[in-house]
Amino acid sequence: MKKKIVFITIIALISFASCKNNNDFKIDVSDIKVDIKVKHFEKDLFKFNIDSADFYVNLYRQKYGEFFKLFNYQITEIGSSEDKNYPENLDMFVRYWKTENIPYILDSAFADFDQKQIPEIQKAFQHYKYYFPEDTVPEIYTFFSSFGYSVVTLDGIVGLALDKYLGKKFYYFYDRVGWSNYQKRRMIKEMIPVDIMQAVAVAEYPYDEENGTTLLKKMIYEGKIQYFLNCMLPEAPDTLKWRYTAKQFAWAEKYENKIWSYIAEQKLLFTSDNMQIRKFTDDAPYTSVFTDVSAPRAGSFIGYKIVEKYMKNNNLSLKELMEEKDERKILAGSKYNP
Repeated sequence: MKKKIVFITIIALISFASCKNNNDFKIDVSDIKVDIKVKHFEKDLFKFNIDSADFYVNLYRQKYGEFFKLFNYQITEIGSSEDKNYPENLDMFVRYWKTENIPYILDSAFADFDQKQIPEIQKAFQHYKYYFPEDTVPEIYTFFSSFGYSVVTLDGIVGLALDKYLGKKFYYFYDRVGWSNYQKRRMIKEMIPVDIMQAVAVAEYPYDEENGTTLLKKMIYEGKIQYFLNCMLPEAPDTLKWRYTAKQFAWAEKYENKIWSYIAEQKLLFTSDNMQIRKFTDDAPYTSVFTDVSAPRAGSFIGYKIVEKYMKNNNLSLKELMEEKDERKILAGSKYNP
């Protein structure tokens, strides 16, 4: 895992009534040994007692290290644990969320986390080690994010905010923060492996913004991330990995040719207009240039189809794909023509 800090607030609309991926990505990883280490920061956090503030703050520093700093500065913005007011600020934070019953809610909702979610995460990282045998599997730190971020990554660590996966029963928390309906519907346990592996992909292979952006460049990048997810989670439903409803996924498959034709006819492929790029690649209820029953991120869907063709036409590893930054080379090599 690279040292670059990546914050991911993953939002979308999902349905599980869909077909699974084809067999192209299915491989036997049963012999690949992966040991997932987990630390539950939220459990220690809600034990905080201001009368024993020095004990707990030292515990957090020693046990959680850089993640504790990340939590203080960027997740909660409480500030430095060296500050004289820090114990009082942390106490206010903990006591407030205790009045909302958060410790009990998290403990109850994820009582079987190590038995249910960890095996799914482990299988995803078995695939990761298959494709990237030299890479290190990160530790998983669960935490409470005040209903903000879903996943954060830093050197050797993936932080997973359990409060972002509580499901429909706890929508009232998400309503307070202002999440839209299409965003809330994906805040479920089934998304955990997908969100983690997407965060890993983005951390290891960040988008290159320094050399300018075009719609093609963003489409191809998003397509590579989706291809990565297929490799890591070959048995997960396509709708889950795309964050689509079954109807949206069917729409994208049905109208692939029309999406591509529209982009080509409007001469948008090489546009650097940020508004146009966002219309086709940003998360939303749908792609605004099409109907309100369309799939969101229609440009990203085409980007994936280009990447898929590119990989079928060329004898390349996943690592080689992810390291290839020439989007025009990928387009040409794909011979894409839906």
